Amino acid sequence: MFDILEADVVCFQELKIQSKDLRDDMVLIPGWDSYFTFPKHKKGYSGVAIYTRQSKISPIKAEEGITGHLLPTGATRNTSYRDLPEDQQIGGYPTIDKEDGVVLDSEGRGLVVDFGLFVLIGTYCPVGREDSARQDFRMAWLKALDERIRNLTKMGKRVVTVGDINIAPEPIDSADAWEMQKRLGPDSSEMLEWNETPAKKLLRSLCEPSEEAVMVDVVRQFFPDRVAMYTHWETKINARPGNYGSRIDYVVASSSMKDWFESADIQNGLHGSDHCPVYAVLKPEIELDGEKRVLLDLVNPAGVFVGGERKQELPPPPKMSARLIPHFRGRRSIKDMFQRKTVAKVVSIAGSSTQEPAEPSGENDKARVLAPTEDADLPSTQVEPGSRLAKRPLDNEPNDDPLDLPEPSQSTPKKARTAAVAWTVKLSKSRQTGRSSQSPMKPSSQYTPTLIASESSISADCLGSSSQLSVVSNDDETTSEAPGPDTTPKKVVDLVESRASWNKLFAKPSAPLCDGHSEPAKKMQTRKPGLNNGRWFWMCARPVGPSGPKERSRRSNDEWRCDYFKWYR
Repeated sequence: MFDILEADVVCFQELKIQSKDLRDDMVLIPGWDSYFTFPKHKKGYSGVAIYTRQSKISPIKAEEGITGHLLPTGATRNTSYRDLPEDQQIGGYPTIDKEDGVVLDSEGRGLVVDFGLFVLIGTYCPVGREDSARQDFRMAWLKALDERIRNLTKMGKRVVTVGDINIAPEPIDSADAWEMQKRLGPDSSEMLEWNETPAKKLLRSLCEPSEEAVMVDVVRQFFPDRVAMYTHWETKINARPGNYGSRIDYVVASSSMKDWFESADIQNGLHGSDHCPVYAVLKPEIELDGEKRVLLDLVNPAGVFVGGERKQELPPPPKMSARLIPHFRGRRSIKDMFQRKTVAKVVSIAGSSTQEPAEPSGENDKARVLAPTEDADLPSTQVEPGSRLAKRPLDNEPNDDPLDLPEPSQSTPKKARTAAVAWTVKLSKSRQTGRSSQSPMKPSSQYTPTLIASESSISADCLGSSSQLSVVSNDDETTSEAPGPDTTPKKVVDLVESRASWNKLFAKPSAPLCDGHSEPAKKMQTRKPGLNNGRWFWMCARPVGPSGPKERSRRSNDEWRCDYFKWYR
């Protein structure tokens, strides 16, 4: 991904993971440092990360949060960022009390990184909702961010703010508002109400051409009149193919830096998210204090680059670097290990086989990373002598497993964390009225062991075929006389037919065909308050058109959604 983006600083928002979910391939990336902030209470929510390429740019300070009230990594008790000595803090902290500041920064929505030449703020701003309490939180966050930017500017520092700000300040930045303005006019009461929301007014006042502006919207600076330059599309209505979206992701820089950028744009051709990347490129040489300076000399610690050439090794990264987390400290990635001439064997945790990776042919060669199971959490560089993996048999060692089970195949489903052994039981009558010769709970030579890839597949494998599991009915009473013919009628249940009947009874109804295209409809759920809240319905599966959900296709050859609607059941 970094090779595709070709950037030296990469910022992510809405990670939706916790610190315990960090893996080697997220932190131990060759040539990169990383900085993370995670929500303190909500799991799988929010989160921001900043990656920096070590060969080009290196920060001198890094902080978590925007208020300065959080505790830095390795700090003494109750010593927040704003309580550190002046030479160790980035500064510009907003005037907010500690309790409110900790609450704002508890959701993992902001990182502040100082590169010397400028301060970078990566942010994921709260989204606006109808809930009044959440609206208060959103505005408190935006006001704290605005004050931090303005305070840093007053200190003489330059600021670059990037991320998901969740605000479309002008009608040109929102397909919904753009269509409403064309329909009702710019002076309509609906448009005036749309423009006067507090969040939009705050962002407009922060950026040029406002009289109070201290920042510039870098992408809009290069494309002042570009329509439909959207960075986010609603996935529930499949709005991206028709480009019915909004521009809520930004690169915003100090006004004194606006001549330092050679290009900026959105990358709406890159998929994989409901957002698209936004980028800005700084010039190799900039004008600073009336003279030309090389950019690399200014965005690294003094003396590391001189005239654009590296003269010294980089100093250690700030303490907040993820490489300094105890779990990752002093370790290397699998790819780093493969760069050596003598390549060690990597023991596969899925079985007892070993893999001998080939020598890499170039920098972009991919290394297979084996994800540990819940039972094994080992470093990637070594296997402890007393660990389970060290005791697993290698290729040249005999298999001591008493069951002598075959090794799992390459097609084992990825969802299976551990292999579960199930027994396919075959019972036979030793006599016409006798009991079965073995108990099904005690494995013997008559039982055929089967290796099941996941626990969820055991019931399907054992019950899906009547030839594998036969049910025997036995009489508990025994007599000394020879048994006569059994004339008692027996009820035989066909398991396959019974299972098919139940599956048919509980099967979900098949999707109906829409009227406009005669294609299977898509199942959706109502979220609007009212009597129908929570009800499911069918609608056309095609995407909305450029004019939004109100645009309806009437012909089968149209590519946009038709007006088909039907309640589910």
